[in-house]
Amino acid sequence: MSIEIVLIPLAIALTKEIAEGISNYTDNNRNDHVVIETRMKDESLLKQALGEWSCSFRHVETLDFLESINENEVTFLLNEEGCYSLVLPESADRGAYIEWINDVEKSYTHYLQQSVYQNLMEKAKRQGMILEQEEVLEDNSIQVTYILNR
Repeated sequence: MSIEIVLIPLAIALTKEIAEGISNYTDNNRNDHVVIETRMKDESLLKQALGEWSCSFRHVETLDFLESINENEVTFLLNEEGCYSLVLPESADRGAYIEWINDVEKSYTHYLQQSVYQNLMEKAKRQGMILEQEEVLEDNSIQVTYILNR
C-alpha cells in the first residue's frame, strides 16, 4: 500500500488572502505612519526572507516605541493575530513598498515550504514510511509517494 502527498506552493493557496492583507492600510489613530498587514508569522523565516533583500529585521512592541521611522527603514510590528505588519513613514512610496513586501512574502513562503517539507520528511521517516518516489511538478508543487511499512 502506498500513499501520495502533494505539497502545493503556499503562495498559490494564500494569494487572495495575502493580496487583501497587503492592500489593507491602517492609520491606528496616528498620521505619521502607515501599517501594511502581512500573513508572515515566523520571525526566523521572516529574517531569512529579508536577508535575501539585504534588509535587517527591526521589531517594535507597539507603535508608541516608534520615535521616528527613516524613509528607507523597514520596521515590523506583531499584530493581534500573530502576524508581522510592516510600519512605514506616511511619506513612503506605498506602491513601491507593496511590491517589495509582496516579494519578501514570496521569499518567506519559499522558506516556509522548505520547513514544512523537512518536517514532513522527518515525521514520515519516524513513522516507518519508506519514500518510494518524489517529483517536483510544473507548478513547483512536490509530489511524494510513500510505502507504508507495517
